[in-house]
Amino acid sequence: MTLLRALLAVSLSLAAPFAAAQWSPTKPMRIVVPFPAGGIVDLMARTLNDKLGSQLGQPVIVEARPGAMSSIGTESVAKAEPDGHTLLLATISHATLPWMTTVPWHPVNDFAGVALIGEVANIAVVPVSLAPKTIAEFVAWARERPGKVNYINAGFGTSQTLTVELFRRNQKLDFVPIGYKGYPPAMPDLLNGQLQFSVAPFGVALPHVKAGKLRGLAVLSASRNKQLPDVPTLAEAGFAESVVVSWYMILVPAATPRPALERLNLEVARAMADPEVLGRIEKVGGAALPTGTAAEAQAMLARESARWGKFIRESGLKVE
Repeated sequence: MTLLRALLAVSLSLAAPFAAAQWSPTKPMRIVVPFPAGGIVDLMARTLNDKLGSQLGQPVIVEARPGAMSSIGTESVAKAEPDGHTLLLATISHATLPWMTTVPWHPVNDFAGVALIGEVANIAVVPVSLAPKTIAEFVAWARERPGKVNYINAGFGTSQTLTVELFRRNQKLDFVPIGYKGYPPAMPDLLNGQLQFSVAPFGVALPHVKAGKLRGLAVLSASRNKQLPDVPTLAEAGFAESVVVSWYMILVPAATPRPALERLNLEVARAMADPEVLGRIEKVGGAALPTGTAAEAQAMLARESARWGKFIRESGLKVE
């Protein structure tokens, strides 16, 4: 056990009796995923819902509520009863989408942070039928086909689409975004060559890369992924300025009582310290991050909203 985990175990053991006395769920709970079932956000929620449920003594159900670029599911949590029983698994799009289009919720004021979970790598892929074997070859290939290269757009505020937009602008490429309600429904069109490019969640694209149906050009993470050791990082390939990595965070409605926030924060931290949960996250290309306190999660949410708001205003990115 590392020193970090040892300290975490001690802090959890000291905090658990106090938190348990303050608040406990009285009915089944929900983790709302504002993206389609089977996608990376759904998979991330399912890495910890059973563990969280066993700790809290109530079933924790993962409910996919996709639509309107994640706004429908997000709004449902913002308007839910603030009693600690309805959670949202938010991603970077929670902090970016409101700056790109009108949404009926505020990314900070309508929510309370519970805990940070982690981050998940993305991977740039093309169908194996395409000629380019490297990301540099793909850039040269795409420059010869302005306006003819289609890519998956599963939401303008996602880390994947932000990366493509940065990459496109930095390399002066002309791509055409094709909208989908998530990556699972888009995969068939990418596999058959109807789409030519995607920056996709690692866990969604990995099976197709291993099956020889997609070619991995670069991973968007700090280091190479041990499941695809021969695929370089985007930074290694010379395109570090285009890397955007998404975070994953548990949120609840803003008016949720502090005792519920503290108990939920404690139990998410306990679940994220479990080796089985950590293994599941790693399997889908993720990396756990320190969960921090509920106050720290809220502060990060505010920082990310301000950071991306400034970037989006300056870059002029809008939902098209």
